[in-house]
Amino acid sequence: MKKNLPVTTQQVDIAPGITLVSKTDLKGIITYANEAFINVSGFALEELQGHSHNIVRHPDMPPAVFEGMWKVLHSGKPWQGLVKNRCKNGDFYWVDACVVPVRRNAQTIGYMSVRKRAEPAAIAHAQALYQQITLRGMPPTWKLPPWLGIRFGMRAGTVFVALLMLAGGALGIGGLKLADAAFTRLYHQQFEPAIAVGQIEARLSTIRASVLEVQQERQTDISAPQQAFAHVQQLQNYYDDIADLFSTLNRAMPAESAATQSLTQALQHYTAESQALIATQSKAPKDSTALPLAVQQELLALEHNASLVAQALRQSLADAAQQEFTQTLERNARIRSFALFGIIAGLLMVAAVGHLFIRGIVNPLNASIRRLNRIAEGDLQGAINLSGTGETAQLNHAATVMQLHLKVMLDEIALAARRIHHHCQTLNAALYEVTEHSEAQHDQVYCAIRALDAAVSETSDLSTRAERLLALASQQHSALAGETRELATATRLTAFGAEEAADSMRQVAALIVENRGEAQQAWRASEELMHTARELNHLVAFFEPQQHTAPDSAQAT
Repeated sequence: MKKNLPVTTQQVDIAPGITLVSKTDLKGIITYANEAFINVSGFALEELQGHSHNIVRHPDMPPAVFEGMWKVLHSGKPWQGLVKNRCKNGDFYWVDACVVPVRRNAQTIGYMSVRKRAEPAAIAHAQALYQQITLRGMPPTWKLPPWLGIRFGMRAGTVFVALLMLAGGALGIGGLKLADAAFTRLYHQQFEPAIAVGQIEARLSTIRASVLEVQQERQTDISAPQQAFAHVQQLQNYYDDIADLFSTLNRAMPAESAATQSLTQALQHYTAESQALIATQSKAPKDSTALPLAVQQELLALEHNASLVAQALRQSLADAAQQEFTQTLERNARIRSFALFGIIAGLLMVAAVGHLFIRGIVNPLNASIRRLNRIAEGDLQGAINLSGTGETAQLNHAATVMQLHLKVMLDEIALAARRIHHHCQTLNAALYEVTEHSEAQHDQVYCAIRALDAAVSETSDLSTRAERLLALASQQHSALAGETRELATATRLTAFGAEEAADSMRQVAALIVENRGEAQQAWRASEELMHTARELNHLVAFFEPQQHTAPDSAQAT
């Protein structure tokens, strides 16, 4: 890249409120430069127009900065940054520059650079940054993606809320279904079998009581065989009830269960042996003493064994129910933990996205609103803000372009108004001199007209006298009459010539008066033009920076 040399260490200070403006075509060739830019740069307008804008580039500026600038401009966005420029004599000046595309009919036709005075703190920061760029290259910058805008935020927020609602509904409905399944298993696999086992234990106790009652009746009543037969039938009904309960138990519990198999074997053995003992008891003689002992030892032992097995099965069912209950509680706890984690994660995500939304969209949008309000109040000197993403960035860019175009337009209007005012002052001075000269010429012409009128009067009088002398001479002397006639004729001709000259002078005087009137009209028109220029200056002054202008809360990035 070409380096503009020589350079000096002398810095040119730019006064506050001065705006340096230049325009280029798509290739960076200067097509316009305002007076402030010409005065600060030291170049003549002819040396700037038609030349590349890098004629003012300072060698200290890293090329990577301008590469980034052109990359941003080619994407159709404005660019802002601090730039160190070189004057024609080698001096330098710092400016806070903002370059915006100039568009017509949705096409970029050039670029416009608007610069203002850079603050010392910003210059120090830019110097340190540019030194780092020169040594290490352009540092990476993090920005929100351009697709993250209001429309995307609304769509993403809607989808996110819908997903949260679906997830919450799935967790709630799934949890209820799991709880229903757990209660169903608890009822059908633990509670119903436990009821059946309890009823079997009750039937076993009833059978034992019935057997003992039969034995007692056998010993005390002679009609015991008939009553024993009735008791045997009743015991058989109890056994049938046990079989039905056992069938219900087998349907509720898997048949391959070890506890179920143990109870099955114990009940089958108990049923067979007890029925055999009852049959034996019913056929035994009345005075038999061995049978009660057998009933007490064998039947009660079998019943006790079956009761123990039933109790063991009931205990296993209670343990299984407790385990199922514990697993259900643990699963519900996991579901609650997962739901709580999802709620916290969702809240954190909403907070993070909300922070990014406020930072990247809401704050720049508010800054754009404040800037537009200041523009409406006549402040075009506010800080440039190119932050934001999506629609907010587009609004900020459009507001920046509008602000700079208005600023440049007002600068050109102010320059034209100053030129009009200056030329009107010069024209008024010239018209005043013309009017003064016309007054003097008018007076001189009228003096000459009065002299001519006096001469004409005298000549006419002389001609009249010559005619009277001619009449007297013609009576007395013929030669004197001829000369007198010639004198009278010459005098009359002279009088006629003087009258014609006087008429011409009157016409000249009338033209002078007319010219003076036209000069006065031109002077009045010039005064009106000066008044218009002053009104333009007042209009431009409305957009001059105020003393109490509030700065942007969000600075440009």
